[in-house]
Amino acid sequence: MTNRIHRSRISLLLMTLIIGAVGALGVGSALAESPPNPPSRFVGKVTVNGAPATAGTTIEAVIGTTTCGLGSVFMAGSEARYVVDSPALDPGANPNCGTDGAVVTFRVAGSQANETGSWKNYQLNPVNLTVGGAAATATPTTPGVTATPSRVPSAPASGNGPLTGGGGELWVIVSIMGAALAVSGGVLAIRARRTAE
Repeated sequence: MTNRIHRSRISLLLMTLIIGAVGALGVGSALAESPPNPPSRFVGKVTVNGAPATAGTTIEAVIGTTTCGLGSVFMAGSEARYVVDSPALDPGANPNCGTDGAVVTFRVAGSQANETGSWKNYQLNPVNLTVGGAAATATPTTPGVTATPSRVPSAPASGNGPLTGGGGELWVIVSIMGAALAVSGGVLAIRARRTAE
């Protein structure tokens, strides 16, 4: 009977050690993930023919010939302002976008702005935009609805590692639980061995 109990406890110890090892691998994979590079944020005033641009006017950030960020004009008191986030270079999603120091040109309702910016995602990039010639037209808006600034991007659900989607957090929790089980199983096995002796 004592041998049977001893074998059961050894089996329990081995099982908890295996679960703990699998859990530790999961934690290592989760910690190895890296978040994607943040975008470069451009902000400023927008004037067309010397007057504030109309709320809702489209603003494009362009790198080379690729549109790498969209926003729209919103009113802050009497000032026409914009916020545009230009994403970092990502071969899968944004193959021609932001690299440090890249020249960013701007279009206001399709018209080239006089100013350019430099793509830097480690600082806020203020660039006041001016467009001369024909007045820029606003994009259609719903009557009575005031345009709002571009939404601030939120952190991604996961990084670029092997645990993508929403499951990365679950693996970390399971891994920690497995490690805790392994430690407690080891303590129980030692106590059982001492009791059996």
